[in-house]
Amino acid sequence: MNLQNLLKYTKQLNILYVEDDIDIRDETSDILKEIFKDVIVANNGLDGIEKFNSSIDMIFTDINMPKMNGIEMIERIRQGNIDIPILVLSAYSDTRYFLDTIKLGIDGYILKPIESKQLFLIIGKTVEKINLKKENEEYKYNLELKVQEEIEKRKYQEKILMQQSKLAAMGEMIDAVAHQWKQPLNIMSMSVDMLQYDFEDNRIDEKYILNFNDKFEFQMNHIINTLDEFRSFFRPDKDVKEFYISNIIDSTLLLVKDEFMRNKIKFIKNIQDDIFLTGNENEFKHLILNIINNSRDAFIENETQFRSIIINLYKSEKKIILELCDNAGGIPSYIIDDIFKPNITTKPEGKGTGIGLYMSQQIADKLGGKLYAKNISELNSDGISEDGVKFIFEKLINN
Repeated sequence: MNLQNLLKYTKQLNILYVEDDIDIRDETSDILKEIFKDVIVANNGLDGIEKFNSSIDMIFTDINMPKMNGIEMIERIRQGNIDIPILVLSAYSDTRYFLDTIKLGIDGYILKPIESKQLFLIIGKTVEKINLKKENEEYKYNLELKVQEEIEKRKYQEKILMQQSKLAAMGEMIDAVAHQWKQPLNIMSMSVDMLQYDFEDNRIDEKYILNFNDKFEFQMNHIINTLDEFRSFFRPDKDVKEFYISNIIDSTLLLVKDEFMRNKIKFIKNIQDDIFLTGNENEFKHLILNIINNSRDAFIENETQFRSIIINLYKSEKKIILELCDNAGGIPSYIIDDIFKPNITTKPEGKGTGIGLYMSQQIADKLGGKLYAKNISELNSDGISEDGVKFIFEKLINN
């Protein structure tokens, strides 16, 4: 490194120069002041420790000094700062200290009497190390910033995807709720019509009214329960709490009950009731709803004749396991490993976004579990093989 390039770097650095010999100190400090931004001069090791601070980029010290020698000073400074570059100024008589300085991680030696060529050479090598370290730190800092930016970007994208998934689910749920309400509203309308006719025929008494009220209240409760489930499903809820998985399954199935009955899909439940998770209830409902809605669409698309979804919930020695199985034909082998990626769908164009299963896996990860799928082939009650898919949510049990 030539002097011009050297000065480009050294003029940004502060150096602590420690020397007890007045003549050497004055002569050398004048040279150092031409090279460095600032030179802090100390008379001995003790003085050097007192003047050392975080603004200093390099230390240049003698070894043999009164009050505290260079070795002791370096040891003290190294206790708080193991990285600062240190150059040692020594006479040939100081060679007995060399092993100690090596152990302390000294960056270079300059022998007395000081020669400017040797001084510039050693300083140049040390400055290159300092500059390389700064470049590495800057690169690391920029890399961390970039990683953080990517994390924030991904969080934002996941938030958008979650919102899209909820909007898509909301459209389906509104349709499902409309079907849920249609039957009780029809029954209530017919009951009111019958009330008019029975009044005209003088058939109304106290027993008739009580029976009418019971039937009317039953249908109203069905509507109210469906509405409450619908509202709670889409209500922003960040609460993390313990919940029984069986309750979440029942709540989700209540929302889609009439829709799935209309499509002749039956649920078979094999559920252990005392299994609970800690997390967000609505998000777990969303996970289940995405999977069973996919099964419903597959049944319709494949025109499956006998349609069933089996829900198994059980606990092994180490895991909680929820299985959602259908007999809707399975997932093509070329895509089954990618179904949890965003924007991957097996549905015809315009009928699916590929967001649902991606968000379901994100929810599973958030709960500390994992979600995966595999194709299955099982015999039905008639001994006929039926192809389908099994979605499995697993979570290790914390002991």
